[in-house]
Amino acid sequence: MLIVAAAAGPEIFGQNAQPSVNQASSDDLTPIRQNGKWGYADKDGKVVIKPQFSSAGRFSEGLALVCTRGIPLTDPVAKSFVKMGYIDRAGHWVIHSRFEYYFFDDFSDGLVPFRKQFSKWGYMDRTGKIVIRPRFNWAGNFSGGIAPVLLGSKCAHVDKTGKVTDQSQAILPRQKYEQDRHGTYQFKPQSPPCS
Repeated sequence: MLIVAAAAGPEIFGQNAQPSVNQASSDDLTPIRQNGKWGYADKDGKVVIKPQFSSAGRFSEGLALVCTRGIPLTDPVAKSFVKMGYIDRAGHWVIHSRFEYYFFDDFSDGLVPFRKQFSKWGYMDRTGKIVIRPRFNWAGNFSGGIAPVLLGSKCAHVDKTGKVTDQSQAILPRQKYEQDRHGTYQFKPQSPPCS
């Protein structure tokens, strides 16, 4: 959900004022909106990264999730028009989706979950290298070196090497409108299936 609040001037707006759980409170760049595009301003309101994105997230571990050319959708036709990935504090692209990957979260413990188009979820590091191959039906953020995942229809936890550290025996029911025909989540679920 986007919460709009005035930042610096009548045409510049900031996103959700609450930082994500993975964001350091010392973050000095804030997403701003100007003329329908998103960019970033410093703590004094000076535009540092010119507004050029269709959406912009907060910085986490030095990178921010941004999208250009549309809104990320799960429709196969619309996917080809979306470019998403992570930029650094200078506004340079560090990780590109290459229209093959979808990102929904901030970095935590140096990794970010991603979904391969029409397939499973895995994890990338801050350089864009896949460090845990896509094999999960959903993947959550790391905290303390462990992340929740959905493996088949069961919740589990993995370490930063992708090794399963524990797995529930309970089978989760499929959630209509959130999973595709392969059983993988098409988007970030409103409430994570596993914790």
